[in-house]
Amino acid sequence: MWSTYDDYYKWLLSQNTTPGDMRLLFGLVPAYPVFMFLGICLVILVTAIQMNRRKIPLRELEIGILIIVPIGIIGGTFFGKVFLPNYQSWSNFYKVFFFWQPGMSFFGALLLGSAAGFGWFYKRSKVTQISMWVYLDLILVNILLGHALGRWGNLYNQEILGNPVSYESISWMPNFIKHRLFYFPNLMYYENSLEPGRHIYDDPLWFKSIYSDGILNLSITNNWKHIETGETLTELLTNKNLFQYRSPLFLIEGLGNIILWLLITFGVRNINRFSNKKNNPWSLQPEAYPSFWNPKFKSISEKKLIDWYTLAPVKYRKVKITNEDGESYELTMSLRSVWNKAYYWVEPDYESNKKLFSQIEEWKSDLYNATLKYQSDKKQFKIKLEKMKNEFNKKYKFTKSNLQEELKTQYKNNVTLEKQKMKEKQIEFNNKFSFGQRYLGVNPYGKELEKANNPNGFIVTRCGVSAGSYILGYGILRTILETQRQATEYMIPNHVVVNFLVLSLIILTGIFIIVMTQFVIPYKWREIGWLYEKTY
Repeated sequence: MWSTYDDYYKWLLSQNTTPGDMRLLFGLVPAYPVFMFLGICLVILVTAIQMNRRKIPLRELEIGILIIVPIGIIGGTFFGKVFLPNYQSWSNFYKVFFFWQPGMSFFGALLLGSAAGFGWFYKRSKVTQISMWVYLDLILVNILLGHALGRWGNLYNQEILGNPVSYESISWMPNFIKHRLFYFPNLMYYENSLEPGRHIYDDPLWFKSIYSDGILNLSITNNWKHIETGETLTELLTNKNLFQYRSPLFLIEGLGNIILWLLITFGVRNINRFSNKKNNPWSLQPEAYPSFWNPKFKSISEKKLIDWYTLAPVKYRKVKITNEDGESYELTMSLRSVWNKAYYWVEPDYESNKKLFSQIEEWKSDLYNATLKYQSDKKQFKIKLEKMKNEFNKKYKFTKSNLQEELKTQYKNNVTLEKQKMKEKQIEFNNKFSFGQRYLGVNPYGKELEKANNPNGFIVTRCGVSAGSYILGYGILRTILETQRQATEYMIPNHVVVNFLVLSLIILTGIFIIVMTQFVIPYKWREIGWLYEKTY
């Protein structure tokens, strides 16, 4: 409809439209809300595909979307605007919830959205018996794709840019990117006639006074020196001497998000497929896993193949083999199929699991009964002490003064004796069940359960590691990119120390989640019948 920026801008003026921001020159609609919506749709689509591949019901995701997305948007717009001066007055504070206006904090959206998602999926995990970490792995990592798409919207809107660069260093980029990589230099301010920090292109009267009939008659105040020009707006955009070009910070972040998604999805989740050089399926039983990585059997005849029942069908590929006996067809497997057959889809030993299940259920019953008895003993103890106190007070009033001291001593001794009995019961209860078992849900049979489900001791990536890798990876990426921002553009504007402390905390949180989900949680909190990286 508009062939040049000049035609579009003339249309804006003819509609009596207030420009408000130079970013309107680069698009016909506010780009970020559109890209944000598309990013959310992309996250949902990819997550649904991955959940469907793992045979996970989508009902929880469908309801979760209705809870998480609105809360995440509220968190994003609130934390993105609450620190800005324009929204800190009571008359404008309600506008911090206008998510369609510029000023969205990704970390704010992630914080509130993740809190809502954590609560919802944790509650539903008790019903579905699908670990909350499975849901987090599938959803959090895919946020990288939606975030990358959103960053294209930020770039399209000509928002936050990086450090200054020369025009020559970005001359190789296409115009639709290159013409968005500039800030007006500091001389482009009304130092006397506008509020401090307000750009002259925020003033519609300024635009209308300098732009008419497709010709830009620009007057720039720089130490009271006037420069006159008769360039068109399109020509002005290519004037490398006027604009301060900068590195495409959001473009870099978007590409970094995509790379990080690829590393986690195809690297971290499958690290076991490349790391087990000795303890791998084809080393344990070569005839069961013909594959390119099997040094003994790249392929094998169907008669010699060792097969067994798995919880899902294993895919084999037929390859044509030519030898001295003629042509024949043999079977081979992909690396994914090898690990599905050896670990993820292998049928569990039901007899050993049945015995272990009985032990766990017996232990839970003992803990439940012992807890009820201990709580009952504590109540009886308090009642008995109260009764002893009342009886003592009655006797004390009617006892002769020379016998009152003896009665008081006897009462104290009885109280001490009852406290000692209660203390012994408490010690007995604590010795039988640890603090973690009593209050944190630790399963004392966790190691045995893990061994029963991984008898060969394969090194595998546990559920939750991908979520932790996302937090760690994005924290590192954002910390690096934050050094390219101005202080007013930080996650927490104008607070350098606090800003980087928060980013450091995010990185440490990612490391903590990885360590816990890989090395601690599988041996402490797992239950029979639940879905983790595999069904237990």
